[in-house]
Amino acid sequence: MTSQDRAVEFRRTAGAFATGVGIVSSVYDDIPLAMTVNSFTTVSLNPTLVLTCLKHRSRLLGQIRDSGIFAVTVLAADQRDVARWFADARRPSGAAAFAGVRVHRAPATGCLVFTEGLAYFDCRVRDLSDQGDHSVVIGEAVSYGALNPAKAPLLYLNGSYRSIAVAPSAVSAA
Repeated sequence: MTSQDRAVEFRRTAGAFATGVGIVSSVYDDIPLAMTVNSFTTVSLNPTLVLTCLKHRSRLLGQIRDSGIFAVTVLAADQRDVARWFADARRPSGAAAFAGVRVHRAPATGCLVFTEGLAYFDCRVRDLSDQGDHSVVIGEAVSYGALNPAKAPLLYLNGSYRSIAVAPSAVSAA
């Protein structure tokens, strides 16, 4: 099996693991950048740590390195178009990328949070580690909270966006 065949098979196999979808944003010199990710997870409750993985060549990774801050918005099922937009490398950069999208500033860092999302994590970089063709970015969540908890989450599975229904009892129990 060639290395390209192995990469295709690895990606196909990893695609069987359903993940949530989020957008990571950062701001530096008042210029915002953001990118859709499905590589996001919590790491620790004490301290409150999260991680995301970004390609070495991404503009966002460079900005996070420079600024030392980022925010993650967990997306809702009705935000598929927003997820696709911020996954498209051809979108404009800077403030133009956010035209028509409801955002607000995160309280601690000023990074952009997507107002229609489910939740957000406002973070200061704790560690950056190069691993393969990506960097693992660990952030300390200095501010976080729910945005629209009654909405269903956006998921990514086998190369497609998916959603699940949120049971009414699950929402009322939250």
